[in-house]
Amino acid sequence: MPHHPKHLGRALRGAIGVENQLQLVDEDGYEPEPMPLNPAYCCVPMGCPRQKTEPIDPDNPGDAVRVLCNNENCDMGKWMHGECFEQWEQHVLAFLRSCGRARSWSEKQRMQNLWTKKGYDLAFKVCDCRCGRGHIRKDLNYIPQAKSVDTRPKRHKKKPTERSMPNLSKSYVMPHNPVNIAAIGTGRPQLRIRTSSFSSTGSSPPSSAGTPPLTPSNTKSKFDFFTDAAQAASGNIFRKRTDFSVFNMLPRYLQNPYQIKMEDEGPHGNDETRCFVLTNLSTHQVTSVRCAACLIELPVFDKYPLIDGTFFLSPQSYNSELQVLFQHKMLHLNAVCMRCLTGHGREIRCKACRTQWLGAMLVIGTMYSYDIFAAMPCCARRLGCKNCHQTILDPGCTFQFFSEYSKVLQCPHCKVEDYHFIKPIKDVFNIRQSIC
Repeated sequence: MPHHPKHLGRALRGAIGVENQLQLVDEDGYEPEPMPLNPAYCCVPMGCPRQKTEPIDPDNPGDAVRVLCNNENCDMGKWMHGECFEQWEQHVLAFLRSCGRARSWSEKQRMQNLWTKKGYDLAFKVCDCRCGRGHIRKDLNYIPQAKSVDTRPKRHKKKPTERSMPNLSKSYVMPHNPVNIAAIGTGRPQLRIRTSSFSSTGSSPPSSAGTPPLTPSNTKSKFDFFTDAAQAASGNIFRKRTDFSVFNMLPRYLQNPYQIKMEDEGPHGNDETRCFVLTNLSTHQVTSVRCAACLIELPVFDKYPLIDGTFFLSPQSYNSELQVLFQHKMLHLNAVCMRCLTGHGREIRCKACRTQWLGAMLVIGTMYSYDIFAAMPCCARRLGCKNCHQTILDPGCTFQFFSEYSKVLQCPHCKVEDYHFIKPIKDVFNIRQSIC
């Protein structure tokens, strides 16, 4: 039956009215927060994923933390999100654990001294501001705004009546804390066993450090990755090297402190390379790394030599997902074992010219700030463009420094800019066991 135009108009007006009513309800229920008039953006050095989407209102910062830069012309901002600041603060604390006199401090002392002159004089090295010309620190003079108190009347629970009280003569419930049954009737005082802080739900104080929990708990401790209890107490998650017998496999001419990095550079904590490596590894709770060539597991030690091989930084990830911030660049921290460096037991040969790659001249147990595979090209294929595969640099015309092979270059043929000399290891080398 066809609708009359008059009735159709009423139906349309009614539908539009309902739609507008629902739209108003939605807008009232999900009203977006207004943008601040003078927004500030998070200036955490490691980069904030919410920098553009969640600006900070200086007039109402909430849980944001204010920081200061010693560069007067800094324009990177003075605010960090609360979560971003906590993550960055843990990164700085991890560095402080390996610095000089701070190694003997407790965790509470490190936290108290971190942003004072006593601790900041040691930790400022990892507090670089994003402006590139200063260092940032927490503003201790800033007083956070007090949180608003809920003034709504609270409901009072009704007092239990006499009918709801349990009859102790009929049913008796055993107490939560177990008692010493053997002591009953012997005249000895019955001791109340204190509950562990993992299983306690009340306001009782936690048990002492020497009292084990009564029942097993599924809660994972943040110190589960420590190798032993002594290291957990000192804040050190890395192994302690007991001897140097592992280096007996090296040729005699390589068994010297010039080829093996040793602890001989002044007081502990003054070496920036060691602090940089251990700080980034402890931040990610990594105590071992894989060799980029043979994939064996290499434990990390707390002193030089840091590993039975060497670390190196590269834009290329060689079986390593650990990224670090070095000179305002995000790079991958990779490692190579001693056997692959010296060719003892394993051979790494170029697929194009069959030349064996050897890193015997590299110092063992430290870190290089460039890609060690790209630094020693052997043929024209290693110096080719990633895009057009044409040779960029003549093999006879080498760079003056090894680090120049790890920089961004422009191909003169296709004009593409890339790390052309840094290629995946499987595309360049053949790795096989050698007969020794």
